[in-house]
Amino acid sequence: QQKADEEKRKKEIHDVDYLAPFLAAIGNPVRINVQQAQQLRVAAQRDFKDRSIRKANLMQARFESEIQELISKQQWYQKHQIGMSKEDELEYQRLCQEAQFRLHILEERLKRHKELATEKYMQLENKLNDDSRLKEPYTIR
Repeated sequence: QQKADEEKRKKEIHDVDYLAPFLAAIGNPVRINVQQAQQLRVAAQRDFKDRSIRKANLMQARFESEIQELISKQQWYQKHQIGMSKEDELEYQRLCQEAQFRLHILEERLKRHKELATEKYMQLENKLNDDSRLKEPYTIR
């Protein structure tokens, strides 16, 4: 029973109603017309694209911020390296390694996001194409 419940939860999570917010915006009608069906499709596509772009922009901003922070640390080091203790130098090297690691992770995340965005968009397209609510007779419930 527990395994069946877990499978049901996974299916529910996987089968998120991507049209629900857009249907709610037009009052959750029982029936829609051709124009509304097309508007729902376009709204779902636009929302996906906007969210994907916002996510990529956020990742890019974090990446650029991390680069600026590393440059700032390197400039500080250049000014102060002559009088630094061995411990301070080791601390600087550790901070640089950590920053480079974070940069690598951010770069990989952005790359993966870009790769998956196209795949996820195609999945959305398939779901929209298969959704009976967007086909005649346009019955929602």
